[in-house]
Amino acid sequence: MADEAVELREKVLSELDLNLLVTFAVLFRETNVSKAAQCLSIGQPAVSNALGKLRRYFNDPLFTRGYRKMCPTPKAIQLARDIVPALGLVQKTVLSITDADNEHI
Repeated sequence: MADEAVELREKVLSELDLNLLVTFAVLFRETNVSKAAQCLSIGQPAVSNALGKLRRYFNDPLFTRGYRKMCPTPKAIQLARDIVPALGLVQKTVLSITDADNEHI
């Protein structure tokens, strides 16, 4: 992913609230709606609502209920393979820039 040149197609990205991908990544990591909500400092209904939007957008359940956890579907696993590292890169970039800016204060 890091070496591939990716053309930005604004229409594709503008149709999806990118904050939903953060919720997806945390839910993928935590495998529990309540724990994901706690990590994100939002309510469980907000995580459930975000998951509903993602399910409609990707036309896939993304997670199914297992015993005490949410189990990712194959599409969710595929999505997480690219989205989680991409979000990590965005986070790293934002932190490096804001840290550099704060050094000058």
